[in-house]
Amino acid sequence: MRIWFNHWFSTAYHIINLMKGEGDVIIGSSSNPHSVVGLACDEWYTEPELPEEEYVSFCLDLCRSHNVNVFVPRRGMGVIAENAPLFDDIGVKLLMDTDPHMLDTLRNKERAYKWFEGFAPEYVPLRFEVKSLEDFRNAYKAITAEYERACFKFAADEGAVSFRVIDNFMRDAGGLYKAPGMKISYENAEAILSGYDFSKPLLMMPYLTGVEVSADCFYRDGGSVIIPRYKSQGRIYTVKYEEEIVSFCEEFLKRSGLKMPCNVQFKYHEGKPYLLEVNTRMSGGVQLSCLAAEVNIPRLALERLAGNEPEISFVRRERRVSYIESPVIVGEREFAGVTI
Repeated sequence: MRIWFNHWFSTAYHIINLMKGEGDVIIGSSSNPHSVVGLACDEWYTEPELPEEEYVSFCLDLCRSHNVNVFVPRRGMGVIAENAPLFDDIGVKLLMDTDPHMLDTLRNKERAYKWFEGFAPEYVPLRFEVKSLEDFRNAYKAITAEYERACFKFAADEGAVSFRVIDNFMRDAGGLYKAPGMKISYENAEAILSGYDFSKPLLMMPYLTGVEVSADCFYRDGGSVIIPRYKSQGRIYTVKYEEEIVSFCEEFLKRSGLKMPCNVQFKYHEGKPYLLEVNTRMSGGVQLSCLAAEVNIPRLALERLAGNEPEISFVRRERRVSYIESPVIVGEREFAGVTI
């Protein structure tokens, strides 16, 4: 098969190596010509920056001109799902779920939380939809009356780009001893938002202080593959199968109808897990889950598109897993006359 990955994050390098079988050709593209993902691809192209409507046409043209059989989108997933029939018309299978209603629900965190409240309200955290500066001030007061800190981000966000933690310790000299990261003082947050038009609403929540959990999921009729990774120290994750996380994910998969790999994220607070979000794509750490559980989720998804459902088993054993960074050359240029 000829399989195209568009503008994926760097760890798709591992996803591609897991997915690729004998005779398969991997086509990669990105607006970053030096993306490390290109090292895992057989063909590599630089993408133009385009509005969503034009980007769909670009994708269709590339599929036709490069004889793509399977398209694994990351950029433009929403608009590509809306135009799924156009890809089907040219014989291209999408390795993603395409139910527009469910994708739209899960893409917006407020809509997602309301949907989850219908069957698992105990997992839904306190939150406020913020559509004005006054909403922000009121939400902050309500949250900090019960919790130590508040945080906020866009209701529709990916990769925590807009995520900020309101940490007033950052406004005095003690803040010099803490990495600022995504922390911001209340005064700075208020000053920034006083110039914001709230065209994209924010979601404000308590900052949950416990461990993060990232559950890589793949629905199967005979029993789904659900691999929860608990963030430990540094780069170490503990894969373990706590019943409350696994049973929640099983119920979610049944109710949502998602058939392609997805990722459900939680965070604990005072010993209780709360839902953070659902990503309707493979996570950046799915290769860690696959290693720990000895199962190949990317390849299983590709087999499903080909009409195959192979028998599988996976290891349900507590394991710790980590990763190392290896240097790679992503480009080369000769310089004449340099003496050391």
